[in-house]
Amino acid sequence: MAWTLGGHRIYAQESSEETGQILPRLQPLDGGTVIQAFGYESTVRQVDAIVVGDTRKNALKAFAQIETPVAFVSPEGSLGNVIVRKFQAKRNKTTCQRIDLALAETAPVYDISFE
Repeated sequence: MAWTLGGHRIYAQESSEETGQILPRLQPLDGGTVIQAFGYESTVRQVDAIVVGDTRKNALKAFAQIETPVAFVSPEGSLGNVIVRKFQAKRNKTTCQRIDLALAETAPVYDISFE
C-alpha cells in the first residue's frame, strides 16, 4: 500500500504529528496557580513529500481550498479523513523523472508540504 491523499499518490519523505491539552492557568491573588483542563487539541500532522506532475500537484493544492475531509492513507493503513489546512509546493530542478513511470519522463517533480 502506498501513501495517498484523496486518492492521489505521494512519495512521503517525512511525517510528524503534534497534539496537546488546553490548559489555562489562573493566578488568584491569594493562592497558588490553578490549572484548569478544557480538553485537548486534535492531532496535527505535518507531511513532506514528493509528487510528480502538475495535475496531481494541483489536485492536492485544491484540498487546501475546500472544507471537505479527504482520505489519508499510509503503508500501515488508513490515517483517517483529514482536512488540509496548509499546502506548499516547490518545483525541483529536474530534466528527467524516473519516480512515476506512468507519467512522461519530462513531467515536473515537486517537493510538497502539507498540514
